[in-house]
Amino acid sequence: MMYISLGQFNIPVAWLAFILAILYSDFRSRQVGGATNKLLEHLVFTYILVWKFSYILFSLSDFIKAPLSLVYFDGGLKGHVLALVVLAFILYRKRQILVWADIWIYWARVVAIFSVISLGFQEHWLYAVIWLLVLVLVERKYQHGLLLGQFLLLAWLNGFTSSLTLVHLFVLLTVYLKTKQAQYLVVTGILSLVAMMLVDVEKATETIAHEMIVLPTTTGEMYSLSEQEQKLTIVNFFATWCPPCKAEMPHLQSFAEDLPAGVALIGVNLTDRDNGEQALVNFMETYEVTYPILLDESDEVGTAFRVMSIPTTVLLNAQGEELERLVGPVSEEVLRQLIKKHQTYLEE
Repeated sequence: MMYISLGQFNIPVAWLAFILAILYSDFRSRQVGGATNKLLEHLVFTYILVWKFSYILFSLSDFIKAPLSLVYFDGGLKGHVLALVVLAFILYRKRQILVWADIWIYWARVVAIFSVISLGFQEHWLYAVIWLLVLVLVERKYQHGLLLGQFLLLAWLNGFTSSLTLVHLFVLLTVYLKTKQAQYLVVTGILSLVAMMLVDVEKATETIAHEMIVLPTTTGEMYSLSEQEQKLTIVNFFATWCPPCKAEMPHLQSFAEDLPAGVALIGVNLTDRDNGEQALVNFMETYEVTYPILLDESDEVGTAFRVMSIPTTVLLNAQGEELERLVGPVSEEVLRQLIKKHQTYLEE
């Protein structure tokens, strides 16, 4: 998942996009009125709350170990399913007040703002400006034209087979078909896509070569990545003062206790950026850490891996090449999905 770092906090781009879309739609709806906009805002916030707090329901033991983890984690796929069920019930109860034209424009705003933020995050500024101009200028007079223009942009940037492009195409067709059956079907598709955008586990990166990691461990031994036999190594960069680092520790330890064959997990304490040796000792005792913790005392490895925000988790192959990078706290579920994605390396 893509994150924007604000101090010690990492905000998912998808979350920020949806919140801004809600605020923008609220501003627009005040000018034209409409109960549908209010209902949609209620649905979005309800979805987020159910999905977020379902973490307690589905990961009670992890929550008890680290209550702060609720800030950074959610109910995962089970939470999405539960949230979709709740939203479907609310939609059915409130179906009489829905104005479908308002729903489609609200969707267009979410797509536009999500795209602007995502493109800006990737430093594709020209594309981001085009999206913004399409949203601000076209919506004022040609609402159907906004949906059509966005479809062309999505197809251009993401291809015709991407989930976002396909759902947007269904929305566009539904606007012209105007059949209730199609409308309910597309709303279901939209809700499912919102779930996928929020869960957006990781963003693939090109394989990046790094110098092999050679660092001392907390036990006084030297750890050299080149001497290890694992085909995949997960490297977690952290500091003891970092709140999201604390939140993810029970998940990392749980993963370490049941490592997939051929996979290693190591932690790299950014010692030069941390609060001293005793703080690390206390940290490891508190979270009962058993996997290897390496000490980056001169910040050499953290700098080499371009670690700007913590926690940062990097997946390396046997040659020490970077396959994936996750910025922000990771759950055990995310780590297992990450390994599954790169299963071919374990089969070599």
